[in-house]
Amino acid sequence: MVESSELNHTPLEDDTNITGGFNQRTWEVNGNVIQGSSVTVYLSPSAYTIPTEKETKPTPLGDNPYRGLDVFREEHSMYFFGREKQIDRLWEKFRDLNEDESACRFLPIYGTSGSGKSSLTRSGLIPELDKKPLFAYQKAKIAVLFPTTHPLESLATVLARIVTNDPSPVEKTAEFERVLKNRSDRGEYEGLRRIANQIPNIHDSLLVVVVDQFEEIFTLCKDPEEREAFINNLLCAAKDADRHTSVIVTMRSDFLRETQQYPGLDGLFSTNGFLVPSMQPEELEMAIAKPAELAGHSLEPAIIKLLIEQTQGREGALPLLQFALQRIWEGLEDGREPAETLEKIGGVGGALAGEVQRLYESLTPEDQILARRIFIALVNLDESEKTTRRRAPVSELITNKQEEPAIKSIIRRFSARGVRFLSTSQDLQRGETLEVTHEALIHNWDKLQGWLSERREQLHQKQKFERYAEEWRSQNKSPDYLLQSRILRDAQEFSKTAVQEVALSELATEFIKASQRQKYLRISLLFVFPSIAVLFIIHLSLIYLTERLLAEENCQPTPILKHLLWYRLKTGENNLERISLCGKYLNGINFEGAELSGANFQEARLNGANLREAVLLDANLQGARLYKADLYNAFLISANLIGANLESANLESAIMHNAKLQGADLRNADLQNADLQNVDLREVDLTQTTGLSQHQIESAILCNTKLPDYLLSVESKHLENRDCHRFN
Repeated sequence: MVESSELNHTPLEDDTNITGGFNQRTWEVNGNVIQGSSVTVYLSPSAYTIPTEKETKPTPLGDNPYRGLDVFREEHSMYFFGREKQIDRLWEKFRDLNEDESACRFLPIYGTSGSGKSSLTRSGLIPELDKKPLFAYQKAKIAVLFPTTHPLESLATVLARIVTNDPSPVEKTAEFERVLKNRSDRGEYEGLRRIANQIPNIHDSLLVVVVDQFEEIFTLCKDPEEREAFINNLLCAAKDADRHTSVIVTMRSDFLRETQQYPGLDGLFSTNGFLVPSMQPEELEMAIAKPAELAGHSLEPAIIKLLIEQTQGREGALPLLQFALQRIWEGLEDGREPAETLEKIGGVGGALAGEVQRLYESLTPEDQILARRIFIALVNLDESEKTTRRRAPVSELITNKQEEPAIKSIIRRFSARGVRFLSTSQDLQRGETLEVTHEALIHNWDKLQGWLSERREQLHQKQKFERYAEEWRSQNKSPDYLLQSRILRDAQEFSKTAVQEVALSELATEFIKASQRQKYLRISLLFVFPSIAVLFIIHLSLIYLTERLLAEENCQPTPILKHLLWYRLKTGENNLERISLCGKYLNGINFEGAELSGANFQEARLNGANLREAVLLDANLQGARLYKADLYNAFLISANLIGANLESANLESAIMHNAKLQGADLRNADLQNADLQNVDLREVDLTQTTGLSQHQIESAILCNTKLPDYLLSVESKHLENRDCHRFN
């Protein structure tokens, strides 16, 4: 991530000697290439930031030496202090791996979020390789990349830059990506090894592939084959007997379990890995004090001590410390004392959240809605609900051309020099992309956590449909990648009901409409062939009879209707919204995935019915018989199930917000992971249900409710009548 101010700064003299013997190195920065005396660093498109303008004002101080939320990179090594011991150990470990002929030259550097993994690697180890080249190589070419959603493309791009010296080597990137994807005759992924061995002067210049934020292969890359190819390309090159390639990866330690899926990879984290330790007080003191000395203004011992106290022992606190120091330096430029600035921003812990909240509150109400959309789109939620930052194309945030200027204006405000909450970069396939500069923002901004909690399920859906749309575009909008059947109906429903914060992009909306057109085209083809004319007449007759019976809106059994509905579902018409099936005999019917919002099933017989993943929003099921019905993952928000017979029904993972179950029969029903938020459970006996947990009933409505003994204690003996006062 290279900024315009860094492109033009006047560096200190080479090898400036700082207290403690830490020898600094000058770097020349030119676009996506960073040049030292012995090391040349090549960056992938996502590994540097689009330059932004720096505010200029007269000041007796030097440039701000603190990085705020941004990572220390190669060209910032002159300001990188406090990690000297770890840098020495890392260099020695890397040297030993390269000198041991039996070793795999794969160095994993891992630690918690905010522990400084990336900074230690890029502003510590890489400059150290420039100062102390390895024995067999006097020079090194460093390829730095983030995996992104397409790790093979990221790797191919930076390799193509090394080979061509072209900042945008599109053709060579495509060629290299094909090589990386293909297995050799031996069934191995040897693409990286083959490419590396053909790099000019490779016998004199070691190729070091640095994969920053390695966890993106699990959080962003959704293609298991591409993930496997990427990992095995790295491992094959790192094991090659020609010894031309070494690999360094940085990864969050909470993703170590994911590496267990790849035995060759998992073992290397154990044997070769380097766990980044937390910084000790004396190391923090150097990280705080030395950059200020170098930039022309020493900080007082008292403020240094206070900053150490507020940082030490706090997980992920290093970026927060840098952010606070950045603000302190800006305060010095304006004539404010450090202690005054620190108190104003709320200390190390409050600086980040307070600043982003202040900027958010300065927006108009309309722009605040767009800002919420931007920030929640930049959070990746995995199946375990773990939150990580996500790199998204800017185009994904724009629902129509009219709001594009406002979206881009908000992005500029949150990514401006001195703010840096967001970082932009360029991707060959997706154009301009955006990400939260550091995950500390995600975890420390309470407002954002609240938005995520409120929109979690909708965000899951939006990101899924955006991913499908992105894949469709990447395949030249091939009809083979359009949506069909239930998932198309889900997408249509989401498109109609999504609130502004999770509204679909123009691309996703176009994608859904194209899928609808494809569906209608398939249906219209039925009329092309005269041989099916008779079948078509029969089809119309059955549809007409079904519609006529449904239009009667009586509550009579009408047994034939079950068979007519079966035919309608088999012909692909699953949209039965607001259908009236009051009192009908529908035992065993298959409504899996059907759209049944607003449907009337009052007193209907649905014993043994398949309603898996059916959408029953606001449906009336009062008094319905659902004995042994399968409602797995059904969408029952605001449904009326008063007095319904749900004995032995499967309600696992059903979404039941605001549903009414007063007096319902739930004997032997499976409620595992069912969402019971604000569900009315008055007069319900839950003693014989299975899968019910304390968490589920915390937000349910309880009055004269019978709960299993394992959910009751001396302290909670009145839990069964907790909400009766609301109905007095």
